[in-house]
Amino acid sequence: MQHNQTIAALVSMFFGAKLKGLCEQAGYQYKGAIGVAGLLSRIEELDPAVVLIDLAKEEIDITSIVKEVKEKTTAPIIAFCGHVATAELEAARNCGCDVVTTNGAITASFESIIQKAIKS
Repeated sequence: MQHNQTIAALVSMFFGAKLKGLCEQAGYQYKGAIGVAGLLSRIEELDPAVVLIDLAKEEIDITSIVKEVKEKTTAPIIAFCGHVATAELEAARNCGCDVVTTNGAITASFESIIQKAIKS
């Protein structure tokens, strides 16, 4: 089942509520996931337009998550976290995330970041 207006997300509770509102404002349906297995299940179920990964989410291995996500979908992956988490941002760039950005940027420019990811 394809939902081109759906965004699957593995995010912290703090960002989940914020991103849900931003998704709805941009005309997308937000589908949060609990854990990596939940995210992969959402991807299989929904074939989302975009996958969001919060790099600040506790105990995640971004390299393995990105690999697993890419095995399930061709949807672009947007990874984000605080601007001081330079190691996490660099790891996301190195493992092939389509867009890597900061928390501030994703909340300030959500629609343009989504469009950039979809067009890449």
